[in-house]
Amino acid sequence: MTEIKKTLAILRARWPEATLLIGLGFLASLFGGILRVYRGYRSWVVFTCIALLLIEVLLYLGFLRTVYLESNKRQSPFSLLQKGKRFFWRLCGLGLLYIIVLGLLVQVIFWTMKIIAPIDGSLKDVRPIVGRLCLAVAMLILIKLYLLIPALIIVLDCGAFESFRFLRRCKLLYAKELLAVYCIQLATPLLWCFLPVRKEVTTVAQSILGLSCYIIWNLLTLMILVMAVRFVASQNLVYDDRSRSLDSQDLLKPST
Repeated sequence: MTEIKKTLAILRARWPEATLLIGLGFLASLFGGILRVYRGYRSWVVFTCIALLLIEVLLYLGFLRTVYLESNKRQSPFSLLQKGKRFFWRLCGLGLLYIIVLGLLVQVIFWTMKIIAPIDGSLKDVRPIVGRLCLAVAMLILIKLYLLIPALIIVLDCGAFESFRFLRRCKLLYAKELLAVYCIQLATPLLWCFLPVRKEVTTVAQSILGLSCYIIWNLLTLMILVMAVRFVASQNLVYDDRSRSLDSQDLLKPST
């Protein structure tokens, strides 16, 4: 539990930034909910939602970069934005590619389940637990890409596609605590399906429970990303950004 304790110590020391990240994500989700409820076109809601997501991503990237550089030293939001924008475009493209691959993989897993088990209808028509199970399996398959590619780019400040060359140097089996927290996060939506929640009625207790689940999910996300950055940093990889080729023997090696 050493790595989990160190990660929680960083988040406690930098709680204003962690709270800001979780709060912005909640506001973005809230505006997204408004769009779903009100079917009409609401340009200001769309703009606000996109702006919040953009700021949240930049703050996240800046937060993770400063975790690598300065550990638990607090930073201003402006400083996080400044550091985060350096990595935005590199990770934005990879993020979109990841979402596409993840969506296709979910469909393949669902089609496979339909062959094995008697499931009728499309993915959106089946019980929520089926869809969430397919998503969990897909995310497990892509676990190394999700956990390590962003961390490699942030720690090494390397190119987006160059980061794939470093994957073989990072063995996730050595990051047991990171894997444990990630599996706990994947299990959280599945457990939600078994709670006695009635969709047609929303009570105060259900609202509190939903908010609690949201906070727990985002706290786990923050822990996972911080632990991934710390794990990559512990590998002591060196990236020579003066060269665009990764073929030389001295470009990718442990630092001494």
